[in-house]
Amino acid sequence: MFFITVLTLLIFAAFFDRWLLTKTNQKIWNSKIVQISAKVLPFAFVLFAPLWGLGTWQQIMWMRNIGATGTSISLILNVTLLFSLPIAFGVAKIGEWLSHKKSKTNTEVDTSRRLFLKTAVASIPIIDLSLVGNGLASSFSQTQFPQVSMEYPNLPDALEGFKILHLSDLHLGYYFGLEHLEQTLLDAEKYQPHMVVVTGDIADDLSVLPGALNLIDQFKTPFPKFAAVGNHEHFRGIREVIRKMNAGPVPLLLNQHHTFNVYNTQFTIGGVDDPVTMRSDITGFLDRAIDKTFKDASETDFKLLMSHRPRALDLAPKYGVDLTLSGHTHAGQVGLGGRSFWDIFNENGYLWGSYQKENCRLYTSAGMGHWFPFRLNCPLEAPIITLKKEPRNIS
Repeated sequence: MFFITVLTLLIFAAFFDRWLLTKTNQKIWNSKIVQISAKVLPFAFVLFAPLWGLGTWQQIMWMRNIGATGTSISLILNVTLLFSLPIAFGVAKIGEWLSHKKSKTNTEVDTSRRLFLKTAVASIPIIDLSLVGNGLASSFSQTQFPQVSMEYPNLPDALEGFKILHLSDLHLGYYFGLEHLEQTLLDAEKYQPHMVVVTGDIADDLSVLPGALNLIDQFKTPFPKFAAVGNHEHFRGIREVIRKMNAGPVPLLLNQHHTFNVYNTQFTIGGVDDPVTMRSDITGFLDRAIDKTFKDASETDFKLLMSHRPRALDLAPKYGVDLTLSGHTHAGQVGLGGRSFWDIFNENGYLWGSYQKENCRLYTSAGMGHWFPFRLNCPLEAPIITLKKEPRNIS
């Protein structure tokens, strides 16, 4: 029912865009290209969305990929025009009203004014669409490796400079294949991380999951690699995912922990299950999951928690977790000054970057893939997390 409602609203919005574009064109441009584009606009979404659904249902990869790409692009165009065209239409009406207020005796001035009005009105959707084009291009850019330092006052000497390559939200299958992961791992070699963690949403096409795990395993590190699940592992069939991951070389931690030795210092890593639900209140689920994950774990070990959902930070200090690594948010698709734009409206959403609560640090990755191809100022990333001792204040 939810899907049908959303689809109906999107189709309605597409036809509303068509009406706005037609009216604005009649008022200002009188362009045949714009007229034809207005007629085609709503039908592109109606054509591509069923292809996406049918391709996914029947596991026809070429159909799914074409449908997903076409649906995403047409959806982005429709939403952009939905915001920009009313402004452009409003500017056109104001310009028309002002032109009637002026004297009509000077034809040259009136022609010049009309040309300016056409250009001004056209610039509004063009500027918006250029931003969209930049966002689409950014969503297929090379993976970045932000250097993130996590400082602790009582960090064991053995963990000073310990580096973790954090992979999250690869979403292999729709827009990225194994070659994207392979190139990212090749580019990461120069940072010489000590271990690799994967915090969920690895593959939207489960046929590439074994290959992805093999590539990660082949990446040389002195300490083990580990993975946790995200909501997309559940969407694709959690039983099949668990079967494939348990048969692979990268250990899956599902409400479990593992302890290993780092230069004579105990290091405990745990991974929690995903609540799957998109409801805001997932506190109870995460509380039970973290409790189960670190049951019987030593209180003195350095503890790293893999949680696809960054909201785990609200509970992690209760269980003595030192570092939480998360993903899921894709930085809200739009970044502003190294943070998610949506942080303005969601203060405790932990949408992108470093956060701290009591003695626990969190990094939420913007991810190195997506299921919706749009990113503005939040590039694909695989952060390198470096543990460091917090400098002591000498007074």
